[in-house]
Amino acid sequence: MSFLSVQLHPWWRILAHGILLLAVQSFGLNTDGVLLLSFKYSILSDPLSVLQSWNHRDQTPCSWNGVTCGSPGTDNTYSRVTGLSLPNCQLLGTIPANLGMIQHLHNLDLSNNSLNGSLPVSLLNATHLRFLDLSSNMISGQLPETIGRLQNLELLNLSDNVLAGTLPSTLTALHKLTVVYLKKNNFSGDLPGGFQNVQVLDLSSNLLNGSLPQDFGGNNLHYLNISRNKLSGLIPQEFVNEIPSNTTIDLSFNNLTGEIPESSLFLNQERSAFAGNPHLCGHLTRNQCPIPSPVSPLPDISAPTSSPAIAAVPKIVGSSPTTTPPGETATVSEEYEGGLRPGTIVGIIVGDIAGVAVLGMVIFYVYHCLKKRRHAETNIKKEANVAKDSWSSSSSESGGFTRWACLHKRGENEEDSDSTSTDNEADPLDHSQRHADHHVQNKEGTLVTVDGEKELELETLLKASAYILGATGSSIMYKAVLEDGTSFAVRRISENHVEKFRDFETQVRVIAKLVHPNLVRIRGFYWGVDEKLIIYDFVPNGSLANARYSKSSVS
Repeated sequence: MSFLSVQLHPWWRILAHGILLLAVQSFGLNTDGVLLLSFKYSILSDPLSVLQSWNHRDQTPCSWNGVTCGSPGTDNTYSRVTGLSLPNCQLLGTIPANLGMIQHLHNLDLSNNSLNGSLPVSLLNATHLRFLDLSSNMISGQLPETIGRLQNLELLNLSDNVLAGTLPSTLTALHKLTVVYLKKNNFSGDLPGGFQNVQVLDLSSNLLNGSLPQDFGGNNLHYLNISRNKLSGLIPQEFVNEIPSNTTIDLSFNNLTGEIPESSLFLNQERSAFAGNPHLCGHLTRNQCPIPSPVSPLPDISAPTSSPAIAAVPKIVGSSPTTTPPGETATVSEEYEGGLRPGTIVGIIVGDIAGVAVLGMVIFYVYHCLKKRRHAETNIKKEANVAKDSWSSSSSESGGFTRWACLHKRGENEEDSDSTSTDNEADPLDHSQRHADHHVQNKEGTLVTVDGEKELELETLLKASAYILGATGSSIMYKAVLEDGTSFAVRRISENHVEKFRDFETQVRVIAKLVHPNLVRIRGFYWGVDEKLIIYDFVPNGSLANARYSKSSVS
């Protein structure tokens, strides 16, 4: 039984509507009111009761909610329905087919409701419609080609629905149409051209594909939004030729490619108008257009080949060879008019050679510095090994003493001759210093007493015994014990650290002038060809390291 009631329900509704219309006409309601009642009975839900005032007992619907009446003709004896406006009323239902039979309907606004079903073709029979707004509903199907009948239409708003199919070509034939909102639908196909009078066109968030038409028109456009579609291909220059430069345009989030044409229209747009097109390029986007490489002609096999250095030099683009009249010889400028002159070629070759030479000098300098540094590191390691060997050899001898290997005893004749014969280079001391300080020279070097009550003699130092106290990477410290029991601390310095006697003497004298209870006094120094020694007072209390670690161990 329920199945039969479901199947018969539409027929009962149609029959009930017919009986009601006959009854309404018998009560005297005019034709426009009868047609509006068909819309009321097609509504399944009216939660706000906006249609409650629609009563079939009224003679005219002019007092009904949302209904506008007027006198369209010269006959003012009665009014006709000219508008129906019920936006944001939460109406649930369909649009009846006979709603388009209201003869003088100018304005139809049923936006922001829950109307479903397809758009009735008969609705487009209301040729006096100027404003049609069915946005934000659930209307499906296609937009019929018969929309071209609405020659008086000025505003069309069908956005936020589920309309599909292609845009009708007759849409551009509506010469009074100025505002078109078809965004957020499922329209596909190509973008039609020929919009001559439209001022606002919003086709965003659809499925339009294909390329931009060259005959788009848009002479009166103020706003154009075709973003979030699937448009592809280049932007033709003809597309923007007729659009005013002050128009706001949005081409974002498509598949457009290539360089954006140079146009005042595009220069007035924001960068966001081209976003979402990763293959667009130009200064209006973040992508730089690739520079096309010039097509080089095929080489002339019959032409004589030049040397590799000259052949590598490109010729001037756009130059053309000159022809020499018969019987005349070509000059140098005419001969090389198609390429670079010999002077330019020679300059390039010389510049290359100079660059290679500078690079070679830089490489040689770096190699020399690395070699010198490696040599210095080798000498430091060698000194450390010598110190280690001396330490081991001194510990093997009885008493831990060894003789100086760096000072050699000379004969009396050699000492006399060395002490009396000196020149300016062997004796860097001035006249006052030779009288103030005691110094002894031989062929091997010079022994100078800087400070001390006891004058150091070379003979006495030669007979002294030495005991290694410690060693570093650049020096070795000895304890020298003279024959009379006097002890000195002697530091042997690596020869790589000091090169000139005068610099060495100056540094030693400056340090010797420093007087402090915690500084060990310098007594003298020895300058030799192979050895440099500094003589200090010997402090018998051990080294600073021993004192520090002995305290830490005791604590």
